[in-house]
Amino acid sequence: MAEPDDAALMARIAEGDEAAFRLFATRHVGRMLRVAQSILGSAAEADEVSQEALLRVWRHAARWDASRAQLGTWIHTIVVRLCVDRLRLRRHEPIDAAMEVPDPAPGALESLSSRDEQRQLRAAMATLPRRQRAALVLFYQEELAGTEAARTLGLSLSAFWSLLQRARRTVQQQMQRATGSDERM
Repeated sequence: MAEPDDAALMARIAEGDEAAFRLFATRHVGRMLRVAQSILGSAAEADEVSQEALLRVWRHAARWDASRAQLGTWIHTIVVRLCVDRLRLRRHEPIDAAMEVPDPAPGALESLSSRDEQRQLRAAMATLPRRQRAALVLFYQEELAGTEAARTLGLSLSAFWSLLQRARRTVQQQMQRATGSDERM
């Protein structure tokens, strides 16, 4: 027997079906964790964000409207907003907490050839404004289409491309400063 599609799962979750929710969580939690860890740089915080996002899906499943957004976009929006909220709170933490080195994120960072480049890229990403960092993660690591990533961030497509371009330029400049080279991303 074939597993139900996401729309059927969401309908069952909206009715309080715990088995459907467990299947949904199994299907989507990995991606939620990857997005959160890439944005936050911390596996522990990513786990907390993913759990909170799952809780919100459980509580608000009936609000999802397939005609307004793909389920993936809806989930990414929840996760990104929770991450942005956490990053906002970090600004108000003591300086010692801000100086902690984040865990290395999986995905695109792992494909880099050296630990030094990984460290430089993480450092450059950490300096980005929250929305620029989210744009890079959604587009490059999660490989969302521009329209879906724009929708997730609540932007027009042209505003998303502009945001992504600024993020790429900033990371490129940071990496060039760190290596002293003139390579292009």
